[in-house]
Amino acid sequence: MSDPPPTHPPKQPRHRGPSLELQRQINDSIAARSQTTTAYDGHSSPPNTTTPHHTSPPNHAFEPGTAPPGSSYEYLDHPADLLLHSWGNDFPSSLIHLTLAMFGCITSLPRLSVNLSQSERYGRNIVARGHDARSLVYAFLDEWLFNFHDTKFIPRWIEIEEYDAVNFTMESRGEGEVMDVSRHARGVEVKAVTYNAMRVVEGEGRWDIFVVVDI
Repeated sequence: MSDPPPTHPPKQPRHRGPSLELQRQINDSIAARSQTTTAYDGHSSPPNTTTPHHTSPPNHAFEPGTAPPGSSYEYLDHPADLLLHSWGNDFPSSLIHLTLAMFGCITSLPRLSVNLSQSERYGRNIVARGHDARSLVYAFLDEWLFNFHDTKFIPRWIEIEEYDAVNFTMESRGEGEVMDVSRHARGVEVKAVTYNAMRVVEGEGRWDIFVVVDI
């Protein structure tokens, strides 16, 4: 008589969303930021405008992974990776701040110079395409991160040149310089952008974006 087939415990369902603690942290951040107002910062061109606008970040020094005062982004605790949170009066400006937050944990942005020749060579025609807001967030961050991995160029500020809110496409440019480890502070290595805990929250005159990056 053959032995009965072995029995296995039922498979546990895989977790497909942020943990309850991480979700609570996201909700708390949205609630806290909703108590404040954010003026349009000029980092992105609003739709239907022809004149580009930008402002430079504060010129004081700070350590990588620490948002300087007045920034429209912050770094939140995460069990393994790094949770970025940005906000702005519109989707493009919030996405720009999110991208600066990503680079701000790689090096100190205010310590960067603007090298015009390097910016012309490496910081132009960064195009991202998605099928909804979340996929456009992913694509935009991924394009800038890929550009960094390929050229070591880090933007000190970013400008949106074209934004199609219907077809979810965005073209941008940046001013900055190629990272030089002999001159620039080294933070963490951002390996990839993830969909883990990604949220795009549209409020009244305000957009919040949360993204976890793999470090």
